[in-house]
Amino acid sequence: MEWQELNSDKTVMVHVDSDELTWTKASQATKGGVWRKMLERKGAEVARATTIVRFDPHQEFPRHTHHGGEEFIVVAGTWHDDYGAFPAYSYVRNYIGSSHTPKIKEDGCTILVKLRQMSKTREEPETSSWSLPALVDLKMGKERDVQKFPLFSSPLERTYALYFPKGTMDKILPIPPHGLEMFLLAGCIKSELGKATSRIHTKWSWSRFPNATGSPTTKTLHFN
Repeated sequence: MEWQELNSDKTVMVHVDSDELTWTKASQATKGGVWRKMLERKGAEVARATTIVRFDPHQEFPRHTHHGGEEFIVVAGTWHDDYGAFPAYSYVRNYIGSSHTPKIKEDGCTILVKLRQMSKTREEPETSSWSLPALVDLKMGKERDVQKFPLFSSPLERTYALYFPKGTMDKILPIPPHGLEMFLLAGCIKSELGKATSRIHTKWSWSRFPNATGSPTTKTLHFN
């Protein structure tokens, strides 16, 4: 693969509807049934990247080492590797220097994965994982307000999930000093992507909200 710079400038606001992208085959897959949609990329085959990756049933990926770290959330199916089995809505961080051999079973698996975006200045365990409540469980719950599920936090970054129940009206989304990235696991919202533009976020869409002010700011999420 040739060098690519796709949505790689972190000072630029970006919105990507993944359903408008075409699945492309991952060349490293041992059985040929691994596909990806590139959302952000800087590099060649080895790159800093944000990607949706789909594994067909009974697929494997060669053993590899995460020289810049790896983090992913399972959005469908079940992930299997050396560290265990992780069902949908599992969030996993594999620190710099970790390695594994993904072996996907009969239900297949789709993940949103970020590669080579960790730092050696803040050491982490070799691997860590968290589980989010299933969407059906959230819908059946009695809680009617927005729910926040913290996942990972350090002086360098924070990762969390937000659940907005049906009937939610406009909500203010805090944008930290170094910006925010958002991936929509389910549902549909609108946001201020640009001064005079409102764009719809559909399922599995990815957005970046930069912040050059050096201070926290906000964006508004609209629910129809």
